Amino acid sequence: MSSIFGFYYVVGLLRHIGWPKRRSLFNSEAVVNSLVLDSAIDQMIDWSASIGACCPDLALQIIATMFRENNWNSEDSFNILKVVSDSKYLWNERGNNNPRDIVKPFKFSKHKDATSLKDLKKDVISSKDLKDKRMQLALEQYFFESLIWGLANSSSFKIYFETNEKRQKDRLPLYEKAGLEIDSIPPLDQILKEGEEILRGYEKEVRPLSPIPQKLIKDALSLGIEVKR
Repeated sequence: MSSIFGFYYVVGLLRHIGWPKRRSLFNSEAVVNSLVLDSAIDQMIDWSASIGACCPDLALQIIATMFRENNWNSEDSFNILKVVSDSKYLWNERGNNNPRDIVKPFKFSKHKDATSLKDLKKDVISSKDLKDKRMQLALEQYFFESLIWGLANSSSFKIYFETNEKRQKDRLPLYEKAGLEIDSIPPLDQILKEGEEILRGYEKEVRPLSPIPQKLIKDALSLGIEVKR
């Protein structure tokens, strides 16, 4: 996958809420609070799942873009039927009702260092480390896994969203007490509208989304996904 949907979303959200910031008055290094980063990644996972669950045509365009160098007529071509089939055991093992539990992203606020990302500290993450290629690849994998889960589990996502909306509202006082600015979860319709606007920005700044190959449409229909094209 040679795309940066996950990274694009996380960096954009962090910028929107005022991160990165200077480490201190006398240290100009740009850093991101690790708890804020974890929250941004969780919101990216929710965003990706919402696209898969509620905007399947757009999700398939994204997949086509992520695999735009794929030969769709080849036997070795990307096969969404196989991806979903191979994922079902893991989904069921992890409850199959929460994209964050399905993806299980690395929690920077709970680890002093990461085995795959060198010298990350517990309290803050350097802006340089955030832009590290390994970080970009990890975020893209999280995005992809959540997108596929949302496509195949539309009803589960909608139940999850309602539950998570209430949970985050309950946590807002904790974030405020810590001096962190975390946006509350907007209604699903607003998330989908803003999500499409983010993708339009991606198309302007990175590349246009690819058309959906007929094979991908056919396979999606075989999964019971409602495709309009």
